Amino acid sequence: MDRERLQRLAAEFCDESPTNYLSLKAEKSREDVRRNNFARNNLYGAPSDAELLGADEDSGYYGMRFYKTPVFAIGSADDPGFEELRREGVVGPSHRLPRDWTPEAKSVISFFLPFADRTVEANKKDPVEPAMEWLYTRVDGQQHLLALGARVRDALRGEGYDAAAPQIEEEYVMRAGPAPMPGADLRGVPPYASNWSERHVGYVTGLGTFGKSTNFISKVGCAGRLISVVTSWEATPDEKDYGGVYDYCNGCMACRRRCPGKAYAGDGKDHRLCGEFIHRTCMKYAPRYGCGKCQSGIPCEREQMRAKAGGSGADARPDAGGENRI
Repeated sequence: MDRERLQRLAAEFCDESPTNYLSLKAEKSREDVRRNNFARNNLYGAPSDAELLGADEDSGYYGMRFYKTPVFAIGSADDPGFEELRREGVVGPSHRLPRDWTPEAKSVISFFLPFADRTVEANKKDPVEPAMEWLYTRVDGQQHLLALGARVRDALRGEGYDAAAPQIEEEYVMRAGPAPMPGADLRGVPPYASNWSERHVGYVTGLGTFGKSTNFISKVGCAGRLISVVTSWEATPDEKDYGGVYDYCNGCMACRRRCPGKAYAGDGKDHRLCGEFIHRTCMKYAPRYGCGKCQSGIPCEREQMRAKAGGSGADARPDAGGENRI
């Protein structure tokens, strides 16, 4: 494996995979929803049948693309930033280390998949209601996010490396709210967190920093999703062009002002208020849910706003929550 092949693999998969395009409802199956832990990690609230996903052919949404070409950064599995994530007040002791996923881990590859322009532009129009394009991308598009992780993981395995995509592995735990799912093995994961935070992992690998709403700002902005792969392939780590957790943020607070759930006060985010708003969207648009106002209609939606040279993966603590659930 090399960087050029990795970039080509991700770009071609994003262009060619049917998972990156909204399918017909008739093309869905229960197995599609269960593949790569889709249902476990994506559905918010009551479980929904697979037949509810997809769009009718005359809906105007059928065939829409979810994501643009991914960007990625590679970090060392030995980066001290990963140990920093286990501190109380960052993510916490339940956050796993790279070698908890792959014992011979040498590298961690973090991918950022930017949302398609149609999705971002549509979500700017109403200050409260999420656009249908955003809802389709957040829920139906989750299949592509997880499929990319599986595609890269399997390509590395095919070349003789050990590899795991944590978000689709059985050991992955995510808590979207205070109440656990019935029968869930939480493994000590607190509410509004996970045992592998893709945002924090992206920060440690050099892919980007945080914004004041705790959103993740990549080198190509904040409007998108993250997934990562841990592998025994030993690649040269990317050099970080930042040293602090907010170095890609200009502090304009536009993301906070856009929040329809009023989840921000002072320096912190009220995950309960954010979660309650997301839950209301689920009740209205089930089986879909979402918001994304803090990722669209703001200056950093498509670019990072400020970067400082030099830095390390340590001090990654803008917020104790492990996942951005929008």
